[in-house]
This record gives sequence, C-alpha cells and structure tokens, in this order.
Amino acid sequence: MAVAATSLVTLAEAKTFLGVTSGANDAILESCIDRASKWVETYCGRRFTDARVQEVHDSYGADRIVLRNPPAAQVFFVGGATDTVLTVNSTDSTDAFASVSVDSMHLHLHRRSSTGATTSTNISLATYDTTNELAAQVNATTGFAATANENVPSMYVRKVAGRDLRASSCLLQGWTESLSDYRIDEEKGIVSGDFLAEYQSVLVDYTGGFATIPYDVVQATLVVTGRFFRDRTRDAGIASESLGGYSYSRRAASEQQQEIRELLAGYRRLR
Repeated sequence: MAVAATSLVTLAEAKTFLGVTSGANDAILESCIDRASKWVETYCGRRFTDARVQEVHDSYGADRIVLRNPPAAQVFFVGGATDTVLTVNSTDSTDAFASVSVDSMHLHLHRRSSTGATTSTNISLATYDTTNELAAQVNATTGFAATANENVPSMYVRKVAGRDLRASSCLLQGWTESLSDYRIDEEKGIVSGDFLAEYQSVLVDYTGGFATIPYDVVQATLVVTGRFFRDRTRDAGIASESLGGYSYSRRAASEQQQEIRELLAGYRRLR
C-alpha cells in the first residue's frame, strides 16, 4: 500500500522522525500514518489537505457562516434560493418498488420488478457533473426517466433520502441563485453579509484547506503515528518494567494527549 493522498505526513517524514532506516516495516508505517492522519482530522473536526468542497450551512437568521475547512483559497459560488433542477420518474408501472436518492457522491436509483428482480444503479456526481448529464444517465437506466429542468453542477443538487417514484415524480431541488454581495475572510473561512439571514440554508462551493500542512499539525501527526507504530509491539497494560539492572517507565498517556492537544489547539473546529 501507499500513504493516502489526504494523509498529513509522508513516509519519509515519519521514518526520519522515528529514526527508522530500514524499509522492512514500510507497509505497517504507512498504515499508521493514514490512521494517525484520520485521528488528527477527527479530533479537529475538519480536513487539512486542500480540496474543492461544497458545504451547506443553515444560517438560522445569522449574518455570517463559518466554513468547515479554512483557509478558503477561492470561493466559486455562494447560493441562496433553490429551484427544481431535475425531475425523476419511474417508467414501469408494474414495478413493486422504485426510488431515487442523492448523497454527497452519487444519485442512486433502486428498482424491484414485478418478478422480484432487484437492481441498483449509482450515478457519480463527479463523473456526470451537470444535471443535463445526470438526466441522460438516468434515461439510460432501465425503468427510469429524467428531465433536467435547469442545468447546474451536479454537486449543487440537494441531498435527499429515498423517494418513492411509483406514485409521483421526484422533483430534485438545487441551488440556482448566485449571491454576490458577501464578504469573505479567507484565512478564517468566514462568509458574511446581511442577506444571509434571509435564507434558511446556503451552499458554498470553495477550495479549502492547506496546500502545505502547518508544522504543528505535521508534528502532532508524527507523534500519533509514532505512538501507533511503537504500541503494536508493546503490552498496553505495562507502565514500567525492570530487567536485571535495567528499568524503564512509559510516559503517561495523559501527558502525550496534552502535548497533542496543545499542538492542535489552534486548528480545532468548535462544533
């Protein structure tokens, strides 16, 4: 295996930090790096590597929203009002079941025919990245039909749980109104404007995260990686041990945790 693209340190950095020169345990160390990176991101409630993301924020009448993955390198779209952008239908009246759902990655079509045969089709929003393309893929799926009411990026379609298509069409909503009168604090990832209070929810399409991971985050990830790597061969129940004239004591877990918390304090997202 190799270190995941979203991991926060490289194999070379981890080996230097741990003083490892052999390649015998590279696969284990790569797994530890991936797990440590995920641990750090979960603790902080955010991702750190830069990526384009679409976030929905409930404004609750407030005049600002805080993005989940600052800093914001570039904001592409801030959307307020939604409209019907895609209509999906079942085309076989004999089906025992037919539904459509949308999550952050796919449009899902599920069907059970009158004979009990079940089929599921998952259409990637990233691959078919406009509602025109989504409609074409739905139309190419046996038992379903769709119309693009408005051509918008597929990632702007609102997420919905399974909708039964046997009784009626499903009108999928998407953000269509582009807002421009807003202010953005790129470093803190704060979008503000009096108009935000007018909307129940707002979509922000932006590039967020760090092109270069901050040193404190790298250090915290290395510390956690080292703990995972070393602990694989240690008995977690032993705090100290004596062998003849040699003895050692392990550093208290609470001290290790405090070091990590201090390194990550400035990056943790309050939830």
